[in-house]
Amino acid sequence: RREMAGMQIAGGDEGDTSGAFAFDEVDWTPTFNKEVAHRDLWIKWGMDQECYVKRFSFDEFFSAHQAAVFFKDFFSSPAVQASMGVSSGKGTWGRVGPVKSLEFEELKCTLTSLDILQKIKELDPPVVRGSKGAITKCFDEMVDGLLISDELRKMVVMEESEHFEEFDDKERKELLFHVFKRLVVGGGSCQYEDELQPYLDYTRAVYKDLVTVAKNPTTKKLQVTSLAFNLRSVDADTFSLFPSRASEEHSFCYAVVEPLQRHVTIWYLAHIPPF
Repeated sequence: RREMAGMQIAGGDEGDTSGAFAFDEVDWTPTFNKEVAHRDLWIKWGMDQECYVKRFSFDEFFSAHQAAVFFKDFFSSPAVQASMGVSSGKGTWGRVGPVKSLEFEELKCTLTSLDILQKIKELDPPVVRGSKGAITKCFDEMVDGLLISDELRKMVVMEESEHFEEFDDKERKELLFHVFKRLVVGGGSCQYEDELQPYLDYTRAVYKDLVTVAKNPTTKKLQVTSLAFNLRSVDADTFSLFPSRASEEHSFCYAVVEPLQRHVTIWYLAHIPPF
């Protein structure tokens, strides 16, 4: 199932011309995996396979209406082509190259806390139980190549779940929800958690690395200054964004652009089933 609302297909006929943005890789390591416990979870959830987080700087002012040109320049950049890989199968990688067109969706970045996820603890019938947030199990189901064994996974990915609509379309377009969902689903060889809290803690850590928060000078309230995009597919002569074996629904390539600091962070995962 693919949500097409808000999807943009950027081809070669835009009024803007490519060539405006130049990129360089940034020597940067995300902080969310510095703790041993977090690194262990990253591996347990299968996020160490066919997955990476990288950051690139760029040299021009950026606003959301320039996204199509920005991403075409991004894939044409020698620095990006030298550094950014795309999975071509289990343990094998290829390089990116120029794209003729690409399909992407702009996400929302309005949240500065995990408050919207707290409702999971209050649902009835319960998705989690008890003070430790034990995740409620369910009968195994295969959905889009993903094994669903508990009510939490069911809630985030299955429209048939009685709790799917607890998160409306607006909330599901938030980058924070996307991070939470991707961690709950994990990679192709994910070993899932029995309790909710590790997912919440890790979502907070990843989200803090991906976005920049600043105080609004007018309202004095914190707000996210980053812009987030979900890159769904590319039309290119030399590469595909994900290999044919990968799950279309659970593979992802997020680009989080920070216009003020002029960098873009890429979080990529090709979700390849183990069998």
